[in-house]
Amino acid sequence: MRLNLLLIGICSVFIITSSWLINHDSLSSVVFLKENQQPLHIVSDKFLSFGLDSSLLRNMKKLPINDHKFINLVRHLSPAYVRIGGTNADCLYFEQVCFYKYINYSHNLVDDADISNFTLTSNDFLSIYKFTEKTAIKMIFDLNVLLREPNGSWNSDNTKEIIVFSKSHEMEIDWQLGNEPNSFLHVFNISISAQQLANDYCKLRTVLNELGYQDSILVGPEANHVDNEYKNGVKYGIDFLNNVNNCVDYFTWHQYYLNGHIAQLEDFLNPKVFNRLSEQISTMGNAIRSNGHNVSMWLSETSSAYGGGAPKLSDRFVAGFLWLDKLGYSAKAGVKVIIRQSLFGGNYAMIDENLDPNPDWWVTLMFKQFVSNKVLSLNTPDNFGNIRLYAHCALKQTFLNGLPAVTIYGINLNDEKKRMYIQGISNKSNIFAYFLTSDNLQSSNIFMNGEILRLLSDGSIPPFKPKIIEVSQGIELPSYSMVFLLIDNVKIPSCLEL
Repeated sequence: MRLNLLLIGICSVFIITSSWLINHDSLSSVVFLKENQQPLHIVSDKFLSFGLDSSLLRNMKKLPINDHKFINLVRHLSPAYVRIGGTNADCLYFEQVCFYKYINYSHNLVDDADISNFTLTSNDFLSIYKFTEKTAIKMIFDLNVLLREPNGSWNSDNTKEIIVFSKSHEMEIDWQLGNEPNSFLHVFNISISAQQLANDYCKLRTVLNELGYQDSILVGPEANHVDNEYKNGVKYGIDFLNNVNNCVDYFTWHQYYLNGHIAQLEDFLNPKVFNRLSEQISTMGNAIRSNGHNVSMWLSETSSAYGGGAPKLSDRFVAGFLWLDKLGYSAKAGVKVIIRQSLFGGNYAMIDENLDPNPDWWVTLMFKQFVSNKVLSLNTPDNFGNIRLYAHCALKQTFLNGLPAVTIYGINLNDEKKRMYIQGISNKSNIFAYFLTSDNLQSSNIFMNGEILRLLSDGSIPPFKPKIIEVSQGIELPSYSMVFLLIDNVKIPSCLEL
């Protein structure tokens, strides 16, 4: 008798599910948002952050940190970290001056090929910090690890000068030491072992504690090449963790999908390229856990393509797919912070040389407007294909009538529109939909619900006008589109506790 009842129950579930799928055509996608769930992860409130490459410090005159327009664009993206780092961090020497020192700058805007040593004056360092104050973001400064003693250990004298100067000006800064150390032999013809770097980091932690920065976080080792044949970055990173004795707060590594010199348009639409991220995060995470470490990861330098980005691709509309999917997948995987390369400079910049926002700036802005740091579970048929969707609690300021809200966001890589339905939520809920499209995949234009996005004349953000959709109607995703869906009246109590 019990077996018969069980079979009837199973058949009933099958009939209900089949009925749902029949009622919704075969080209549709059905996702399930479970109410009363607890967050999968809580990421940093600065989860979405960005970098300014250290090479920009070679030519401070071209770094627009005193420009009101630039300051305004960055302020819209707060809260965030700004990482001042990169290859040239290991070429930088700090010099304290009591007057303005003229330096004859003759370098390009971004020139990672130049690995000659250069000087950053205290005046310029102070101006960078004042920029972070004006924009309400927090600086992470990458210190030079290639200042070495004859015995191979790190010489911390110049770093102490920076730290003492910073403390005298009451600067709130977080720190890292060196950039991509597992690639030093290739870049600088110098080799520093992971064990030696771990010792250097512990020395820096002691210096910070002694000079008034005991509350600052220290992140490292900034490894790269996580996905190459030999997993050099993974091996180096684990050796570093095995020797660093809790001297770092977060484990950091760099991630890119493509070589910017050879990347093509189709690479930015290929799910196999997107899936490299999940493979890399899984590889690094498994290695950390299997070696007995309990430390959270940051992607402390990441973009679509290395080598300065892919021309006419990494700063165009099509790059937004990789960017938004990276944010969604990384948060779902528990990565605490993502630092986008770059805010300004190179072919992957979010703000161009004319200080106009590129499409990814708008994608970043919308993420900041609608997505909180509480990551939710969203059941999807296949999140590794052309439709990729993620869910978070919405930011509290987006709640309607004081009711908790959820943001579902993601991408449609198909060259045709697709319909999706959301199960698990009340029919009384409303969906406020924001669709991002463009007139061309390689365009610098980005449209929201058919209207081009432009800042207002005073530099303020234009009003975002949603399409309001009833749950039962389903959502039609335009071809080659990104989407943010704000859903009100969702019974997830943890979304009220923001």
